[in-house]
Amino acid sequence: MESKFKPPRLAERLLCWYSQRKVAEGRGAHIDDLQGDIEELFHQDLKRFSIWKARFNYWRRTFSLIFSYTLTKRRRDAAYHYFSHNQFTLGMFNNYFKTAVRNLAKNKFFATVNVFGLAIGMTLSLLFVAMMVFEFQFDNFHPNRKNIYRVITHVQDRERNPSYASSPFGTAQLLKDNFNGVEKVVRIHNSLNHEVGYGDTKISLNGYFTDPEFLSVFNFPLLQGNPLTALTKPNTMVLTEEAAIKLFGDKDPVGELAYIEPFGEVMITGVLKNKPKNTHMIFEALVSFTTLTSHHGASFIEREENWNNFFNCYTYFQVSDKASPEAIERFLNGIAKTKYTSNDFAATFALQQLDKIVPAFIDLHNNIGSGWSYESMLLNGFLPLIILLAACSNYVSLAISQSLRRIREIGVRKVMGGQKKHIFMQFILESTIIMMLALTLSYLFFEIIRDEVLTIAGETSIVDLNPSIGTYTGFILFAIVVGIFSGMVPALHFAKLSPVNALKGKELHPMGNSRFSLRRIVITMQFMLSLGFIMVVVIMVQQYRFSVDYDLGFKQEGILNVELQQANPQLVKNEFGKLSFVQGISMSSHAIGTGAVSELYVSRVENSDSINVNSLAVDENFITNLGLKLLGGRNFTNNAAENQQLILINEVFARKLNPNDPSRALDQVIILPGKREVKIAGIVQDFNYASLSSQIGNLLFEYQPSRFKYANIHLETTHTSQAFSEMEAAWKHVGKGDKFQSAWLTDQIRDAYGFYFMMVKIWGFFGTLAITIACLGLLGTVVFTIKNRVKEVSIRKVMGASSESLVYLLSKDFILLMLIASIITVPTVKYLMEWVMLTAQYYNVPIGIVETGISIVIVFALGMITVLSQTLKAANANPVDNLRVE
Repeated sequence: MESKFKPPRLAERLLCWYSQRKVAEGRGAHIDDLQGDIEELFHQDLKRFSIWKARFNYWRRTFSLIFSYTLTKRRRDAAYHYFSHNQFTLGMFNNYFKTAVRNLAKNKFFATVNVFGLAIGMTLSLLFVAMMVFEFQFDNFHPNRKNIYRVITHVQDRERNPSYASSPFGTAQLLKDNFNGVEKVVRIHNSLNHEVGYGDTKISLNGYFTDPEFLSVFNFPLLQGNPLTALTKPNTMVLTEEAAIKLFGDKDPVGELAYIEPFGEVMITGVLKNKPKNTHMIFEALVSFTTLTSHHGASFIEREENWNNFFNCYTYFQVSDKASPEAIERFLNGIAKTKYTSNDFAATFALQQLDKIVPAFIDLHNNIGSGWSYESMLLNGFLPLIILLAACSNYVSLAISQSLRRIREIGVRKVMGGQKKHIFMQFILESTIIMMLALTLSYLFFEIIRDEVLTIAGETSIVDLNPSIGTYTGFILFAIVVGIFSGMVPALHFAKLSPVNALKGKELHPMGNSRFSLRRIVITMQFMLSLGFIMVVVIMVQQYRFSVDYDLGFKQEGILNVELQQANPQLVKNEFGKLSFVQGISMSSHAIGTGAVSELYVSRVENSDSINVNSLAVDENFITNLGLKLLGGRNFTNNAAENQQLILINEVFARKLNPNDPSRALDQVIILPGKREVKIAGIVQDFNYASLSSQIGNLLFEYQPSRFKYANIHLETTHTSQAFSEMEAAWKHVGKGDKFQSAWLTDQIRDAYGFYFMMVKIWGFFGTLAITIACLGLLGTVVFTIKNRVKEVSIRKVMGASSESLVYLLSKDFILLMLIASIITVPTVKYLMEWVMLTAQYYNVPIGIVETGISIVIVFALGMITVLSQTLKAANANPVDNLRVE
């Protein structure tokens, strides 16, 4: 007798659904036997247990079958045709390759659009890959690089908390004296930036003062000279091969005497082989460290205040294999606790392995040369990635657009035994072939723009992007990876088509809603990207104009800055003061308004807390000559001895000293570095002494003739050529043989914002690539859309539709997409650029409707030209030609 109790219906349906039992389509795992077995066990359970226990056991057996190997194998076997082959063979791969090539040859237009678009998108990525290969080869030519370390400094000053690639001089001596595992220590002082003279030849050289161990710790081989003795004595110098040729020509330089102001004569003791570009050190000359100590005195590196100086001082050391870097780091930080006891200023030390300097995990200030971090690499790779994604999205969009043309091909393949992974492999191979073709074309673009990009970035002399075996390998691997990933979407799209629907010609809509199809989303995203880049370019141009025209608070017109070089400031004043067109002369340490100025920490007598202050060295004529306003107190006088006991400050510094009454800052005593006490003599109205990138901060003027670098000459003349001739003649009496070098202050300020032009070039290049890719994608989509609607257009035209109405019909969807892109992009880019400009430049111009309007007009014009080029052709075509076969 049949039981009135039945197994749980929901459990039965779950088991049938999981097995994909669709008899009508001829697929699914047959589980009648398994289902009968667990139903029989259910009725047996009813005789022994309650109905609830029997149903529980049925559910338990259902889940056991779902997760069992038996049912999984049945589902897998049912998914494939009886004759399907599950193994990849060379013959099968060869067949895939032939099919892919034939399909590309059959669809030449779409293949060309894809290859050209991907080639453009890959060009920047190839530059990035070449840069990464170059960066990861930094300092790989030093044999002992694993055992060489640099001491870096982390400062805690309650404000910026910077990290420096440099460290105080004292760390080197401590390492020499306290660790047996430290084999060699190298001190480097990055202050050799002088003119070197030999006979009538003078050239500017950059380099280091360093210890003799430099030549044995680092692998910079000498072509001439003895590496053990070349830098042991004072006033000895080693030149690179290139620098030696510039200074001595074809003459053998070893043993010759050159002249460096203020160190006097130095003997050339060696010639270095030109250093490779993949080194983080940039130098043309090395001078013995004893030259520096003999010039400044033995106490130069032993002063206690040197522990607060992290600039230009670098400590490298080589350890034995058994030494513990962690122990050395703990020791240095123990010393740091005794040296830095203030609550407002402290520092800790860390070790950085030589082969971890580039690329580094953190950005360091005061780098000795080239310095790239992983963060900067990611930022540099972000924009090429966006351009590449836009190009890949074109491929995806156009590949899926052709689905109706290939859908029956997929159906036949599946009926004949093709598995999902076979279909998937076919389309992955096609995308990889297209990517390799694009790589060939992209490499040509790479060769064309490589040097130009380095020139724009100003890194021609320190970066080498010439392809090597590693670079070519990186290019090929990159293309294969991108080909696989870009082919994923169309491959998955086609692989999951059912054979029945494919043979019926039914297209699979992955997005469900045609209004939000993948093609529409891709076009919208690409025009958002193009509009964004163009907006950035227009904003940068506007920001440059604002910066150049900004009122910096001092006189610019007619001020000529003459570089003093070795000339005596007082002699320059006397000689140029005789010229009739010279209205005034002053001296300064910096060309104000053009960039950063010197920083130092000062304190008050009654308060030991340090104050960070910017410093300018000026003479008694500077305030009046540059048109600055003295708000209180008095200026420097003609008494040089008295002036050195005085300083002038700006309003910001006065408010820092006395927030309630800034005028009370007058006559206060300030302690400068070296424990030199000075009195505040006057307060100057605030002005932009540095660039507009930073807010006006604490500033002091001190009278230090040794720091004077510029003579600020106020000219009143319309005959500039004659004036320059007379000034050059006057310079010959005071210039000590140096060439007369000068620049208008207005030009120096304009050049200080030249990076905006560099950004305009870079972003303009990105924008050109982005909008080219967008227009290519739009062109391909428009052509495909018109091909699918050609009979509809012809019928409409026969029924009396005008060409204008047909153009509107075919174009309106694309116009709508561009409008959507504008609505999303404009506020987004405006917000981001306002944040970027506020971060990059404290004083900036608001982003207005002009920048937005110009950008939108450019994008719409290019987009409409692309659309109308095809829609006008379709609307004006003869309908008879298209309807003849109907």
